Amino acid sequence: MSIVRQLIEPRIVSGQIGIHPIFTLIAMYTGFRFLGVWGLILGPIVLIILKNIYGTLIDKGVVKSILER
Repeated sequence: MSIVRQLIEPRIVSGQIGIHPIFTLIAMYTGFRFLGVWGLILGPIVLIILKNIYGTLIDKGVVKSILER
């Protein structure tokens, strides 16, 4: 049961937040390594925040203007 949960949980979480399952799994693992059980929850949240920040910067052209210099 534990193995099935570990394999399915990242897919469920990633499906709900719109991020690829491997990145969700990496975020959960990294969060767990740094913060323990709380990291399992906070890791994907931080990933979502970073994804939104990066997406906003690309939409506004900030990244493009930095790379052109």
